[in-house]
Amino acid sequence: MFFVDPLTAVREALRVIVEDGYVSFVVWGPKDANPFFSTITDVIDRFAGVPRQDPDAPDVFRFAAPCKLGGIVNNAGARNVTERTLNFQIEAAISFERYWQMRTEMSETLREKMAKLAPAQLPSVKQAVADLARRYFVRGTMRFPAEALIVCGRKSAI
Repeated sequence: MFFVDPLTAVREALRVIVEDGYVSFVVWGPKDANPFFSTITDVIDRFAGVPRQDPDAPDVFRFAAPCKLGGIVNNAGARNVTERTLNFQIEAAISFERYWQMRTEMSETLREKMAKLAPAQLPSVKQAVADLARRYFVRGTMRFPAEALIVCGRKSAI
């Protein structure tokens, strides 16, 4: 998701594995299927007036569109390329406060966006996120639905 040149990266992965070996990549599915990420990001983007970014720029949702990464794996020379969706839950016994802290501290992108906000905006941003996220926090447990794409391909015989 974060390689500057994904085709070159996949070609290199194929180069270093054994003949008839497999490469497998897991990337996040669509933004709306992954509120663990989008709940905070959408609110901050709205408050900060962040413009839409290039869909091919390195980003957590760069390969969310079906067949986007699969096409790159195929173009890199893999054969028998497959893609499947994995639906799961991101679950932990943590509060909204811990979630807020974890997400805002672990993501460099979020930290950069938050730095553009006026300090007086932060309580409003946090409250807006809390309002959106409330349904994912029940009885002391955080539970977000999530979707990932698993893309696999086989190294062609030389």
